[in-house]
Amino acid sequence: MINNANEKSTILVVDDTPDILSLVMELLKGEYNLKLINNPKKALEFLQSRPKIDLILLDVMMPELDGYELCTIIKVNPAYAQTPVIFLTALEKTSDIIRGFEHGAVDYVTKPFIPEVLKARIKTHIQLKLLRDDMVKELDEKEELLERQSKMSTLGEMFENVTHQWKQPLSIINMSCSALKMSYDFDEEVDRDEVINTIDTVISEIGYLSHTIDDFRDFARNDVEKESFDIRDVFVHAVEILSFRFGKTKVEIFNNIESFKYRTYKNYLIQIIINILNNAIDVMEKNSSAKSIKADFSIKDKMAILTICDSGGGIKMEDPEAVFEKYVTTKEDTEFSGLGLYMCRQIMQNRLNGELHAYNTADGACFELLLPIVKDE
Repeated sequence: MINNANEKSTILVVDDTPDILSLVMELLKGEYNLKLINNPKKALEFLQSRPKIDLILLDVMMPELDGYELCTIIKVNPAYAQTPVIFLTALEKTSDIIRGFEHGAVDYVTKPFIPEVLKARIKTHIQLKLLRDDMVKELDEKEELLERQSKMSTLGEMFENVTHQWKQPLSIINMSCSALKMSYDFDEEVDRDEVINTIDTVISEIGYLSHTIDDFRDFARNDVEKESFDIRDVFVHAVEILSFRFGKTKVEIFNNIESFKYRTYKNYLIQIIINILNNAIDVMEKNSSAKSIKADFSIKDKMAILTICDSGGGIKMEDPEAVFEKYVTTKEDTEFSGLGLYMCRQIMQNRLNGELHAYNTADGACFELLLPIVKDE
């Protein structure tokens, strides 16, 4: 569906000639919501509040600011970068028409215009604009769904690691309590210090279990606000979450990250790091004898740069950056959709306003996370 049948599209008309404004109003008032402005600077003031505009009719020859300049300024505004602009002017030279297109217009109607022709062109460009809006909305919804699926996948990996991490503390609690119970069952004299030590052990292990639950719960919540944290701690935290996999695969971690306070959506960054670490483990399980991951940190050109490199032999592609393309995967197992690293880059760009890159070294693959350093950080 291109547009709600009960919802009229809105057209902004900017022309310094009162007769043209009156003519356009009479021609279009029954079909569209019209915003008529006779001065280009007033038009810019009106657009500062970012009202919803579906199409702009723009005169070229106006005082102080001509239509070409006004169109260029409008197109810089992200809210109107895709809003169609039709020039409505007496200029009819080929060079004038070309100039209009070069400044961002989608069409060019010369005065005096034929009313039916103008209406037809307006209708066509509004329909195209609304169709594009629907497509963008649909793509955004699909992207959000992929993001949620990516997070659920990360939660699944975390849960798998948590269940393995719980085995040892639960075993310790069980053994400690069982030993104490046996002593009482056999009427053995129980030393007070032994009881206290057992209780301390149980409390300590319960604390560890509680900590892992908090980690899982905190990651499961939606990021609604930015928070301040230490980038080194975030990497350590991600390694702790995957400690079972690292222990099982016997991967050695070299953490060279300097302590650095940063402010952003913490869970998104953790999700990206976990995905990169999981991929590195998957590769090294099959392709590496000496298994290691090295993390480094630097600051360059107002960017905080976190680099994570593995010893897995590298990305087997001519262009390592291709690993971020949708549905591209380096894994032979067909159960993987190839969306993990694609979503990592999308999250990095759209949520963290940063960049994510990949390249190969002699030992393996490196992933570079670039996070902008701004004043409030």
